[in-house]
Amino acid sequence: MTLVKEEVCRELDFYNRTEEEQNDFLAMTWCNDCQEMDLGMEDPKEYYSDSRHWIAGKCKVCKTEVITEIQEGDEE
Repeated sequence: MTLVKEEVCRELDFYNRTEEEQNDFLAMTWCNDCQEMDLGMEDPKEYYSDSRHWIAGKCKVCKTEVITEIQEGDEE
């Protein structure tokens, strides 16, 4: 039997970011369903765990989930 470690994540307040950061993260997206970039994101929610940091929302065009991974240095 293999035990799988469940990732514990917490939600952060996306709107605590500066307006410029919010606009950048909401505009610079990639939608796997539309296969296009920069279509925009609605309803953003920001999450953080020990292994990653990301923003999830809905594509403005097709409404499927889009995820933007945040790498160290992206926030500077």
